[in-house]
Amino acid sequence: MNMRFNTDDVFAQRIESSIQENVSLATYNTFRFNYSAEYFAIAESLDSLKALLAWANHFQLTVTMIGGGSNLLISADVSGLVILNRLTGISAREHSGNLVSLTVAAGESWHQVVKYAVEQKWYGIENLALIPGTTGAAPVQNIGAYGVEIKDVLARVQVINRNTGDVYWINGRDCGFSYRDSFFKGMWKDVFFITSVELSLKKQAELLLSYGGLSESIGERPSLQAVFDTVCRVRSEKLPDPVVLANSGSFFKNPIVSQAQHSELKERFPNLVSFPFEEGFKLAAGWLIDQAGWRGKQYKGVGVYEKQALVLVNHSETNAAALLELEAKIKRSVLEMYSVELEREPVQLPLCRESQQ
Repeated sequence: MNMRFNTDDVFAQRIESSIQENVSLATYNTFRFNYSAEYFAIAESLDSLKALLAWANHFQLTVTMIGGGSNLLISADVSGLVILNRLTGISAREHSGNLVSLTVAAGESWHQVVKYAVEQKWYGIENLALIPGTTGAAPVQNIGAYGVEIKDVLARVQVINRNTGDVYWINGRDCGFSYRDSFFKGMWKDVFFITSVELSLKKQAELLLSYGGLSESIGERPSLQAVFDTVCRVRSEKLPDPVVLANSGSFFKNPIVSQAQHSELKERFPNLVSFPFEEGFKLAAGWLIDQAGWRGKQYKGVGVYEKQALVLVNHSETNAAALLELEAKIKRSVLEMYSVELEREPVQLPLCRESQQ
């Protein structure tokens, strides 16, 4: 590597030697698009992450942090330094009352964290089973499923300041959470990278079964383990495994409309699938796309998953061009049919750098 630190520090030299040039990102995004990182390194500890950020700052490079790659749409080569988050570690602190504090490093698999909590008989995240990606990505996207969002159990988030290397905690209530959104995805995306999270779980709690027909799927004897098993089974039946078929899970957010627009749509489309949400209604994007005739359709080497129209899949493409074309066609047809604009859920790189999933 031609770019070098002017330092005799052994650790810094070791970090510098671990930085690779022109590395393919095909295995680091679940769409498997074959774009390259200008520079690439793996962070396995806070110290190594600090050193990598210092290196990037020294050479005035942009920094992109990625984790499992399951919420990324890479559409071009990524300039600057791409850091793969592999920070690991889980610890728990049981309080005298009903609460358990679970601290999880950002590089841990989210699903494995959910599985671990269920095995310990701790309540709060069982509805979020089998969501792909790393724990550090969960707050960025405010992941959610079956009526539960990560913000509901997130006590605080540990972050590293990209510019200074300082590490500190931010209370969950201060992270600007909303539907599939947070400050980490917006105003903080160029400043903070998540290094750890602390979850507030419960030793005993009511199971939330009212969303998405979960209670009917579980049967007459609901339990913490039964909820976990059912969510895993239902998600496996509806969503393709990215290891088998390249995809990033739900590609579009469920659009939110006003009560007036919902009433108008309901009159025109009596079978419209929708749910009350805040001051308006949340529409089922998968239903809109399905009704527009896209479910199971293929376009060049990509397509819409046959079992769930919310999921776009990559059959054979090595770049994102066809997928971006398909996305535009779907959005245009839904807008023309329902006057509803769909919004993409995966984060596009290198246009923005907010995701760690």
